Amino acid sequence: MRLLLVACALLFGALLVLAHSPSLRVNAQEKPAAAKPSSPAAKGSQPSSAIDLQKEARIRELMDVTGAKDLGQQLIEAGMEQFRSTVQDSQPNNPRAKQFVDAFVARFQKHFDPDSLTERVIPIYDKYLTTDDLKGLLDYYHSPLGQRMLKALPEVTRESQATGFALGQKAAQETMEELKADFPEFTGTTEEDKRPGGQPNQN
Repeated sequence: MRLLLVACALLFGALLVLAHSPSLRVNAQEKPAAAKPSSPAAKGSQPSSAIDLQKEARIRELMDVTGAKDLGQQLIEAGMEQFRSTVQDSQPNNPRAKQFVDAFVARFQKHFDPDSLTERVIPIYDKYLTTDDLKGLLDYYHSPLGQRMLKALPEVTRESQATGFALGQKAAQETMEELKADFPEFTGTTEEDKRPGGQPNQN
């Protein structure tokens, strides 16, 4: 179960990166600027860097235009469903598996604050994108081509995500099979599994 939780955490981290990637399409600065002093963020969220207010407004507009916050929430929800499926598939005969997943999802949503994520991401945009970068990106996403990209992006992301999940699950299953003999304590292998054909000893 600990392995499932670690995998879940890695999955969410990857999804959050993917969720914010559409707007990061320009060349990053070769040498990122040094961290700037923090200032209290709005609405009691975690503090974001003290950046130029006009630039911060453009960053927020870019995140709104690209739907970064909404896409992130959609991907998190998809990740939770994948987690639910993984846990229940790994514990098919355990009636508490569903109870565990339901409790995990409910408490995860309690601890995960999308607004806090936004405030933490803004300084990253500020670090790698110049004011001109932001202007160019906003011009692009307000253009007909940019609008078409934004319209297609959720479906592209969703289908790409499903493809990645399927490949990852297949690779994980094959890897676990290969490691059963050497690491039974981690792969859940029983003595019956070790017998030819996985049949219990009748003696």
